[in-house]
Amino acid sequence: MEKTRLPWLEAQLVSLLAGRERLAHALLLFGPPGVGKSQLAHDFGQALLCESPASGGLACGRCDACGWFAAGNHPDWRRVAPESLDAASGGDATDDGEDEGSAEAAAPRARAGRASKDIKIAQIRALADFIALAPHRGRRKVIQVDPADAMNIPAANALLKSLEEPSGDTVFLLVTSRPAALPATIVSRCVRRPIQAPTADEATAWLAADSGLSPADARTLLDAVGGSPLRARDAAEPAQGTAYRTVMEAVAGIPDTRLQAVVDLLSRLDPSGWLPPLQRWLLDLARVGAGSAPRYFPAQAKRLAQLAGRTRGADLAEAGAWLAQRGRLAEHPLNARLFCEEILLRYAGCFDRADRKRREGQR
Repeated sequence: MEKTRLPWLEAQLVSLLAGRERLAHALLLFGPPGVGKSQLAHDFGQALLCESPASGGLACGRCDACGWFAAGNHPDWRRVAPESLDAASGGDATDDGEDEGSAEAAAPRARAGRASKDIKIAQIRALADFIALAPHRGRRKVIQVDPADAMNIPAANALLKSLEEPSGDTVFLLVTSRPAALPATIVSRCVRRPIQAPTADEATAWLAADSGLSPADARTLLDAVGGSPLRARDAAEPAQGTAYRTVMEAVAGIPDTRLQAVVDLLSRLDPSGWLPPLQRWLLDLARVGAGSAPRYFPAQAKRLAQLAGRTRGADLAEAGAWLAQRGRLAEHPLNARLFCEEILLRYAGCFDRADRKRREGQR
């Protein structure tokens, strides 16, 4: 499968190869979700292992090492990811663990099986022999941990031992959208490199060219997914785009739509498909209620204005804080339907409370 060109990463890759990061034994690549951090780490690792580097240290794409790397079987390369992410991607490098364990998917999907969303200690311990052995080719070995924030505590502690006592010929590439979720002891042993997202104009032009959307539709889709170009690309696919619109229509219908019908629809999906859009909808609702323009759903400005007049900013703020806290359970809900029902009832309650206070004020 041909790799998608992400032009906003090209200069950043050249900068990585020219800077001190090239010599670091551990590099932390962090930035917004869905901007291509995983692909950047993958390309950087290939360049480090290339046997005939091109200008600027870029991988040549023609040597034996590049061939093995492209096939996923270079003997000096390892990628550590959650089982659920590997199962979803077929073992290929994806972006930011889309996301999974660490961020939402681009569009709704059916609830997955029981594959772990954590990177476990056994996966880190399995690297011991790889780290101990000399490189098969060249001078170094490369390990990509992605997303690094998916490591559970025992796994992070096991990795810390390797970072504290570097072998000298092993480079660790840690990729994350949530650097604050990593232990400070791990972060302190890495060279930190922020990965920049493309500008809105760059992302719009790229998405329009890649998906065939008009620039206006591309910008609307980017706004809806929070500006993430890779999530927008996935949401632009016909099947996923239809599913995403279905979710947003259901969310926008609350509280006028029968709530149990919305629960019936959304509870069949993975929470990562409907919870982040609901959170963005709530943020836009609060913005419109405060007199600002919507950020994520400008095309729904009329509906947002209607709803904003039926609730109060204080209730929306309280619901938003509760939703952010409760959302931490989204990855492992004990009962998906009850979880969905609880979330939607809390959101719909913003309107019920305002109606109740309005009626009380009229007495």
